[in-house]
Amino acid sequence: MSTTDKDIREQASHWAARMHESSDSLGPAEREEFEKFVADPSNERDFRGSNLIIAMMPEIPAADRERWVAEYSSATDERSQSRRQVWRGVAIAASIVIAVVLGGFYAQSQRVFGGQSYITHTGETRTVKFEDDSVAYLNTRTEVRWIGDANDRRVELTEGEALFDVAHDAAHPFRVVIGNSEIRVLGTRFNAYRKPNGNTTVTVLEGTVEVRGFGSGSAPEWTRTLNANDQIDYGALGLLHEPHATQAQESVHWRNGNYHFSNEPLETVLDELARYTDQRIVIRDPRIASLRVNGALSTRDIRSALRKLQTYDSKIEVKENNNTFTLDYRAQPDRGKD
Repeated sequence: MSTTDKDIREQASHWAARMHESSDSLGPAEREEFEKFVADPSNERDFRGSNLIIAMMPEIPAADRERWVAEYSSATDERSQSRRQVWRGVAIAASIVIAVVLGGFYAQSQRVFGGQSYITHTGETRTVKFEDDSVAYLNTRTEVRWIGDANDRRVELTEGEALFDVAHDAAHPFRVVIGNSEIRVLGTRFNAYRKPNGNTTVTVLEGTVEVRGFGSGSAPEWTRTLNANDQIDYGALGLLHEPHATQAQESVHWRNGNYHFSNEPLETVLDELARYTDQRIVIRDPRIASLRVNGALSTRDIRSALRKLQTYDSKIEVKENNNTFTLDYRAQPDRGKD
């Protein structure tokens, strides 16, 4: 592994440790630094890996926890470690295990994490049935992993979007782990979307859902309860919006290969369409980025969808070249001249 990779992994471990302290301890400059770090998708993946390890520490065998901390203490030759240093050390040691897993050592991943991963690639969807009979419908570029057992119904949404149809079991709540948050239900239907920027949107179609955000310790820093047709948005540093009413069915039009939008900035629309294609989508002229558009587009034919955007606003011009779609500002006729 290169020095650069190691440095990034240690930075990710540092931020994971910081996120498990009170979020109030982060000043504006540090918050900005964190947001810049996770803006890079590869950095954000490393952060999530380290963050997950810390979140799972209470449930990892004590012998493993003690070994990781001991290895970190020995490596640094420090006899007294601050709480933040210990968390960071554990995350760094655990990130070695993550690297092994990514290298293909399945047995090691089973020993530490357990469970099974389910992945969709660009443009794919998939239906997954878990061992408790709950079902997850995966959208494009999504990964979920079963990390529970017969008495602990638990999955991790690593990235992407999934509609969960949860089998009712009052004695064993079903939990979805997303970064430093958790969605907890007994049996219901909800959509969870972890966006490329790390923010998460949860939309409830049926029943009741409890969403928790964690910082330091095992107690949640915030908890919100959502009912049918409620939606919540949050990020690594906390709530972005309080729960609000929505038309929940609109959040799952993706299952029919459609994307519906109402008064959305063009830039937001293109970010969503980009999930369904391996071709680049580029805005050449910033004047059109903030144009607001309404409509519905097919996610199964991005070329046609982008062409259709031109009918929503005459200022938009779409060109395709070298595996790239470019959106430019179309010159408007000068109506002041004869």
